[in-house]
Amino acid sequence: MHEPLAHLRRRSVLRRLGAAALLLIAAAVRAQVPVAIDKPPDAAAAMKMVYGGNTWRHERAAAFFGGRSPTLRAEIREVFRGRYVESNVDKLMLVYQLTPGPRDQFRCAACVPALGAAVLVADAAGRWKLSAKGLLLMPGAPGAGDEDLQLLQIADERWILRSRRYDIDRGRESRTERLVLERDGEMQLGAELGFDEKPGPLACGATAAPQTSGVSVLSPGRGPRVEIVLRFNEGACNALRAVVQRTRMELRDGRFQLEPDAPEPDDDDAPTPPAKR
Repeated sequence: MHEPLAHLRRRSVLRRLGAAALLLIAAAVRAQVPVAIDKPPDAAAAMKMVYGGNTWRHERAAAFFGGRSPTLRAEIREVFRGRYVESNVDKLMLVYQLTPGPRDQFRCAACVPALGAAVLVADAAGRWKLSAKGLLLMPGAPGAGDEDLQLLQIADERWILRSRRYDIDRGRESRTERLVLERDGEMQLGAELGFDEKPGPLACGATAAPQTSGVSVLSPGRGPRVEIVLRFNEGACNALRAVVQRTRMELRDGRFQLEPDAPEPDDDDAPTPPAKR
């Protein structure tokens, strides 16, 4: 005997609902399986993503190297890469030294390279894509030497690049702390503090205190906060004065800015005096 039509329809609906439930379960299982992230691109492939190759011709590069011919092609060399995670997204920080020709031939005491940086991110399919770049950000190490670079975590979901620059000329030292961050598809210099040509031990002997610079992370707080500490000497060698300069800054609007002073209480917030009886 044939089943009633209504019963057949109910069975069809139940089968469709069961199939839909299985699809939802399968989708949920797939969503829980982590995506395999590709191996980061090698130096040559990453350089092509950022600069288009291992050389870069631009008026900014020509101007940086003393207004040389606009046909100048700066040669590029990767000097740092560091991998990190922000908001569950894998990222890769890349830093480049740019020189007006072969780097090995640009090593005189007065030779200063340029630094550029970029960030690659792994997309939903696990492929690396260019997220932000700053093709020419700041001067590099004197003599095109090794750069002092470090990834710095300033909050649970925020990393920046710290670049420390050091130079010495006849015992007089210069140090600078630079903080580079990613914002709206660009790499930007968010802070730069230092001192120039201060007399160190090589200039004044034992009367001179060591000169240093450092960055400390102060977060959590109102926002990502750091303190830059500079220790340097002032005055002539026979009358040196050691100075310690501490500068606290917080990240606001894409730049590290001086922490505001504690606000004065508003008149409206002042306690109401008791009524006279």
